[in-house]
Amino acid sequence: MALFRKRERHQRNVLESPQYGWIWKPLVALLVIYLVVCVALGVWWSQRPDDFNVDDAVGVQRGASQSSGAEAASTAPRPGETVTATTLTLLGSLLDKPGGYLRNDIAPPGLWLDNMPSWEHGVLGQVRAMSATLNDPIASDDDDVQQAVDALATRSDAWRFPSAEGRYQEAREALRDYLGRLSEQQADFSPDAPALAAWLDRVQTRLDQQTQRLAASVGGAERRSADIETGEDGESTPWWRIDNVFFEARGNTWALLHLLKAAKRDFAPAIEEAGVGKTYDRLIDELEASQARVWSPVVLNGSGFGIFANHSLMMANYTLRASQLIQEIRSDLGSQ
Repeated sequence: MALFRKRERHQRNVLESPQYGWIWKPLVALLVIYLVVCVALGVWWSQRPDDFNVDDAVGVQRGASQSSGAEAASTAPRPGETVTATTLTLLGSLLDKPGGYLRNDIAPPGLWLDNMPSWEHGVLGQVRAMSATLNDPIASDDDDVQQAVDALATRSDAWRFPSAEGRYQEAREALRDYLGRLSEQQADFSPDAPALAAWLDRVQTRLDQQTQRLAASVGGAERRSADIETGEDGESTPWWRIDNVFFEARGNTWALLHLLKAAKRDFAPAIEEAGVGKTYDRLIDELEASQARVWSPVVLNGSGFGIFANHSLMMANYTLRASQLIQEIRSDLGSQ
């Protein structure tokens, strides 16, 4: 009898206190695998797209615009084709790079990233500036370009329908149509000095705003920064957003570097007539220097003459110098 009572008591204890410890092992394993995959994707998606040759971009984008009637001929680019093709390539770098467009992601790993979305915002700003210039009556005043400008005006973090990347894809298609008609000599573009000066005016405004935001990241600075997209003033950049401002500046100058090289082709007569070729080349050199590799694993903002680097201040020096060179070029263009 005692034996049966002992067996009965053991069975009752098992039923009242079941052992489910084995369930947590696969759950923990899945969680670890998920985190490892997210980290790997985050590292891959945070790689900046490679530089590209603006002359090669014309042929590539001509081929992409065949659906709108343009032929990918090997003829010399017409004025406006190089800057339009470069703008399309920059827009494609936002939409087609590994991970796609990340700034409006609402799920990991894109949600956890901030450097690449900030870099995207910088590139997007220069794409908007060039598109607005193409839409200026001084340059072209084209319906397709107007459609692209309207689509690019969508907030960069919009994820509901219509999403930001969906609207930017519409802008891409509209600019491809414009490029196709440029190739067929059915669209207009002015390579004159006023159009170049109008674009450089927009570029200088963006660089000045970027310099202000970088300066607001300097330790101990009491300056105020402005949000480029909303136009609202802000306080000194918090320490946890310093890297965001830095990488936005990197995207800004990376995109501008390519657009300046493209504009040097399309606005060659205006640049030569104004005699600003050497200044223009120095401007390109400054922006190339701003893309030097960052060896530190984190963006540092050392103060004064301390032992730590100040990446924000170094980048601000490049953007400030670029703004000054642009002012010189604009003054010479205006005197013509």
